[in-house]
Amino acid sequence: MKRPVRIAATLMFAVGFMVTLPVTAQDKTVEDGVFTQAQVDAGKAVYDASCKTCHNMRFYRDTLRSWSNQPLLYLWENILGTMPADNPGSLMLNEYTEVIAYILHEQGFPTGDTVLDPDAGMDQIKILAP
Repeated sequence: MKRPVRIAATLMFAVGFMVTLPVTAQDKTVEDGVFTQAQVDAGKAVYDASCKTCHNMRFYRDTLRSWSNQPLLYLWENILGTMPADNPGSLMLNEYTEVIAYILHEQGFPTGDTVLDPDAGMDQIKILAP
């Protein structure tokens, strides 16, 4: 009879331990305020000039669904290599980042105090479907 009690106690400890683990950089998502309002504002101007004629916001909602649970950096790299369609890679690197911040904001994700930066942890931020 002692063995089932020991197993149950071990499981309760393990479950309790998992619940109290701290959030790490790998647990960040686009819901965690990973871009600033300044990036959103700058991204809107770039979006209006370079993206809006071909892509509406519904397009991005569907796009984010297809990238769900992937690192945000992967989406950034994809957009960098393919957009604008008539001249891929023609924007400044910070403009691609700002456009992503604007798109995320328009899909309902919050701003924060952290500047979104492809060279500083963007590979650790998971995309969530809006």
